[in-house]
Amino acid sequence: MMRTVLAAVLLLVGAGLIAVSALGLLRLPDVYNRMNAVAKAASLGVVCVLLGVLVLVFDARSAVVVAVAIGLQLVSAPVGGYALAVASYRAGSPLAPVTRYDDLADAGFGAGPGSDPPGGRAGGRAGGTAGGGSTGG
Repeated sequence: MMRTVLAAVLLLVGAGLIAVSALGLLRLPDVYNRMNAVAKAASLGVVCVLLGVLVLVFDARSAVVVAVAIGLQLVSAPVGGYALAVASYRAGSPLAPVTRYDDLADAGFGAGPGSDPPGGRAGGRAGGTAGGGSTGG
């Protein structure tokens, strides 16, 4: 009984985090904030769901499979989100007006939102958060 309750809580928390990440994908102002929200919330949501499944079906094989899946999820999702953010930055995706820092411009990542990339697509504002920086005030 206690295992079922713990599994249900983990599954609900995981599904809730995935839903919050989907809401962030729809509501956040620019591609960089969206990728940041999805990479973090969805990763943690998938980990919670996998742990909930492990609590329900606990044996040695399931533990190994879930451990490998969690490890791959925690490594691949942030790296993939960062790579997509850098690619969006190089393509000139505009930054949200509320952003203040442009860490990728300081790191020399090539054409950004304030320049005209080879594709001819002019970007948005300089001084934003590319790759998941701070947007707060």
